Amino acid sequence: MLYRRIIFNHVVSIITTLLFLVISTYCWFNLKNQVVYKEYKKDNISVSSEVAFNSLKKIADNELNDLNSYDFSISNTGNELENIKITIVPDLLSKNVSNNYVKYSINNKDIQSLNMDGIIYVANLSQKETKNINLKLWISNTYQGDLNYNGRLIVS
Repeated sequence: MLYRRIIFNHVVSIITTLLFLVISTYCWFNLKNQVVYKEYKKDNISVSSEVAFNSLKKIADNELNDLNSYDFSISNTGNELENIKITIVPDLLSKNVSNNYVKYSINNKDIQSLNMDGIIYVANLSQKETKNINLKLWISNTYQGDLNYNGRLIVS
């Protein structure tokens, strides 16, 4: 009887330890890999609207005119020159689409593929200057994987 009790206590200790290790490892990986959108706001920069997108369409580049655009403006409300950049930040679940399949066009100019850092626009804004942005964003029709690309733009 004593022998059974000792074995039972050891088994319970081993199961408890394994359960603790599994739960703590799971929590550590989820917190480590979690995407956190930091606010990169500058004091003298205002953006007319927050741009978030979900379920981007897969289209050919020549069908660009059929695509809805994201329209917003960026203003320098201060009295000094400000450097700005616009970055596309995908949601955590959108990582399955490689950046080279994400295409964009700003103000109906050249069609470009998203680079690795996600920066799509860099500019200087003079004092009291406003820039209007017309952004079209889509997935290349050559992409063969699952379509689930969600995210948002950050102006910093």
